[in-house]
Amino acid sequence: MGPLWLDVEGYEIDAEERELLQHPTVGGLILFARNYHDPKQLAALTASIRKAAGRPILIGVDQEGGRVQRFRDEFTLIPPAQAYAEMDNGLELAKTAGWLLCSELVAHDIDLTFAPVLDNGFDCKAIGNRAFGDDIKTIVKYSTAFMQGMKSAGTSTTGKHFPGHGGVIADSHLETPYDNRDNIFELDMAIFKAQIEAGILDAMMPAHVIYPEYDSSPASGSSYWLKEVLRKQLNFNGLVFSDDLSMEGATIMGGPAERSQQALDAGCDMVLMCNNRQSAVEVLDNLDIQTVEKANALLKTKHFDRATLLNSKEWKAANESITRAYDRWKS
Repeated sequence: MGPLWLDVEGYEIDAEERELLQHPTVGGLILFARNYHDPKQLAALTASIRKAAGRPILIGVDQEGGRVQRFRDEFTLIPPAQAYAEMDNGLELAKTAGWLLCSELVAHDIDLTFAPVLDNGFDCKAIGNRAFGDDIKTIVKYSTAFMQGMKSAGTSTTGKHFPGHGGVIADSHLETPYDNRDNIFELDMAIFKAQIEAGILDAMMPAHVIYPEYDSSPASGSSYWLKEVLRKQLNFNGLVFSDDLSMEGATIMGGPAERSQQALDAGCDMVLMCNNRQSAVEVLDNLDIQTVEKANALLKTKHFDRATLLNSKEWKAANESITRAYDRWKS
């Protein structure tokens, strides 16, 4: 697989998108809410993406639960991460939700969701209730259960946003945040360290945040954070994704091709360039063709369709319990 992730505009792929998917630099495609109308359409879309690519590529989505759930109608509504620690049977619910969320993706031929959020930051606009808690122990406890559920569905796990996005108020979708703390190792990064040591993380996504006490580049384009800390000090051997390089927080690294190259040079294995076709084409025209061998490990390991899943006793029980939990959280 190549290192670049793209997106598509609508419910079906057009002629230009078919051509782009055939480019050997493309290794993944991320879906958004605009790509979803109903389950039948989504299954047809993923099938057409794989056919157009003509080779194995990863198909992913940001599907966490709460406010970050791209597919909603006819999918089970999943509570936000914060909700589990507030419920009596929260550990069981977190594990069930991880399995249910990912099983419904697998049933539509989607390989992975970029989850879970391991940030400690209820006060951060970009994070809020996407966090599992407001202390290291709680976050590790409930995110572990959620990831165990994800893995049991046959999908991989991606921890984000390394080394921790929760210490800033600014939203990296809109600007480049600066985290001026000098204790990131003892606080936020301890969560990532614990989950790396537990061997439960398959991939990592760094933050578009600058930590001036440590390095002058955003973590997503910093060899200090990705090579020195993540690889050497924490011994992480999984795949490293950039966050979406079209986000405002990444523009400090230059134009689209410059951002992508900086992220790859810094230690990212795959880079995302979404919601800007011109930028994506510029990256395709400028990146050297390379193969990301370890990306194959993130392909889903289970295969079943939606009808099979919905007729299973496991899905029916999980859907009932998570729907009750979601309604309880909403009330």
